[in-house]
Amino acid sequence: MARLKYWAWLSCVGGVRPLIKYRLVEALGGPDKVFFASREELTAAEPLLQPGEADKLSDKSMDRADKALSFCEEHGIRVVTLQDADYPERLRHIPDPPAALYIWGRMPAVDEQLLVAVVGTRKATPYGLRMAERLGRELAEGGAVVVSGLAEGCDGMAMEGALRAGGVTVGVLGTAIDQVYPAKNRDLFAEVRVRGALVSEYPPGMHTFPADFKTRNRIITGLSLGVVVVEAPRRSGTRSTADHALEQGRDVFAVPGNADAYASAGCNELIAQGAVPVARGDDVLSAYSVRTDLLRRDVTEIHIKKEIDKPKDIVYIDLTEKLDGFPADQRAVLLAMTRPDMHADDIIAASGLSAPATLAALTMLQLSGHVVQGAGKRYTRKL
Repeated sequence: MARLKYWAWLSCVGGVRPLIKYRLVEALGGPDKVFFASREELTAAEPLLQPGEADKLSDKSMDRADKALSFCEEHGIRVVTLQDADYPERLRHIPDPPAALYIWGRMPAVDEQLLVAVVGTRKATPYGLRMAERLGRELAEGGAVVVSGLAEGCDGMAMEGALRAGGVTVGVLGTAIDQVYPAKNRDLFAEVRVRGALVSEYPPGMHTFPADFKTRNRIITGLSLGVVVVEAPRRSGTRSTADHALEQGRDVFAVPGNADAYASAGCNELIAQGAVPVARGDDVLSAYSVRTDLLRRDVTEIHIKKEIDKPKDIVYIDLTEKLDGFPADQRAVLLAMTRPDMHADDIIAASGLSAPATLAALTMLQLSGHVVQGAGKRYTRKL
């Protein structure tokens, strides 16, 4: 807890590139060491540090950090730093991870679930808005957590689609965690906060700039396994998000558009360069279901000790103690699946989990090869 104020101080320092903050923490051994370092020590530790950035880091006032932490405590905003065990591992391993994340709401278990970003231009066409809503909705129906930037246009519509499906969403902000932009999305921000989480690397009260929206795109892709680009001109913030995804080794999907459509030029170009063309949520989900090694976890080997002689009603004996390596929601779903070809509604009722949580767990179990889906939303345990 003592170090938290130094992480907050570092996140409150504007005008310093995230990569530089990260490299200074690594080089000096922590945010407190960065705080107490002299200008000369900072420059010696990080050769790429620019004079303006050194000036910013030389301001040792804790006023903004104290105010930010007080606001977070008052409003239930979590601060997760690089030193914390619950900092998402996916994000930790990008080249320039945020020093701290401000999380308002309930963050899903990022490293255990299928998070898919759906992004697109703010100046979306009716086609782009329709496809964004559809993809957000269908991905959520399939159990994926939809990530986006909550901007006007495709981002917001993808979120609305996911929420209509009862899904979990993560909105990554390019502003301080307490600022709503655009203002007309205030209701959407509130719903995402209730049904998922708002995330920002900028503490409450911090002034941000237009360039910060592009900077936040690396977080959208860093949290996600794949990124769906719905509409994007060749030169745009959305196209830069795809570039971040490629640099981070994430999967890139794109919605094709007319050959002469300005808003789809970036998508068509991405497809020509190897992005997977998609038109439905299932196109994305199936791409993961056939590559089960992507999220394969080290789990306890499970042996079926006994089967009761009913070909259509197999009962697995003494399974509970064999599932210790599984997350709690996946364990509940596996225990609920007492027969082959079990309908999703029956699994939801038997597991005691919410519908979105059950579907998300089923998706992850399919990816790891422990569950297969049949026709009509029926599932079979394959252990």
